[in-house]
Amino acid sequence: MALIKSFASEKEFSYRTYYLTMRQEQNLTLATVALFARALEISVAELLVPPAVLEPSMKRLDVQQIKDNIARAISGFRSRKDMMKKDVADLIGISTVTYYKIEQGQQNLTLAIIGMIAKGLGVPTAALLLGRVP
Repeated sequence: MALIKSFASEKEFSYRTYYLTMRQEQNLTLATVALFARALEISVAELLVPPAVLEPSMKRLDVQQIKDNIARAISGFRSRKDMMKKDVADLIGISTVTYYKIEQGQQNLTLAIIGMIAKGLGVPTAALLLGRVP
């Protein structure tokens, strides 16, 4: 309940969001993760990445930087593989329009989509957050 009270001024956060998140029935967006991080006074990356792989530089990442890193990573992967955007969208299992927005850093990503991208590219989630696809 204390966590919910810290969101009292946040119109985009509700008890329902908190409840479904705790029950793991909510597909969280990066924006919601950022709200949780702010309330808990930790970084977004600390909620997304296991502590064992959390690099100090990751603690400074904000939501837009994470989106930009993911965009850079998948764009680099696509270029190295000489693939079209539609090919990567199909590989990941998302629409081409959604993929275009992700590669431009404009899509409000959900954790499920980030997971699908990491799985589709065969890379750790941390690599996407840092914008480094091997």
